[in-house]
Amino acid sequence: MVGIFYGSSKGSTRDVANFIGNELDAKIFNIKDVKSVDEFSKFSTLIFASSSYGFGELQEDWLEKINLLDGVKFSDKKVALIGVGGLARHADSFCSSLVEFLPKIKAATRVGSSDLDGYEIQNSSAFINGKFIGLCVDFKGDENWQKRAKKWCENLKNEI
Repeated sequence: MVGIFYGSSKGSTRDVANFIGNELDAKIFNIKDVKSVDEFSKFSTLIFASSSYGFGELQEDWLEKINLLDGVKFSDKKVALIGVGGLARHADSFCSSLVEFLPKIKAATRVGSSDLDGYEIQNSSAFINGKFIGLCVDFKGDENWQKRAKKWCENLKNEI
């Protein structure tokens, strides 16, 4: 079973999480409503989705709740990441907030890396060894983001 936990300030990450959730038949949760670490334990695959702000900062609701992840037993879980950002304004830090999850999920099996697929970035902490560490979406600047997301979901289904 797949659980998607997202943080969204203006609705873009919520919309991406809902789209992905429909593609994967996943349960979807706004992280600001999550009260305990137990809410993560129900799922064998977890997807964490966050927008990036400023110079790659994590979305504020995730900032408040990220320490909940310290109590999750990740050794028996698969984890995928979704970043939502804007290339036009933040090509120098596109979806960089995703790296904030890495120390928390190091015991998990990380799945869902993705290619640039035409995105032109100057820099991104989330671009490691020639791949994004998750799905990275330019929600407002990429009219084909749904095609990118569908492709990612198909690949993810093979990994989980």
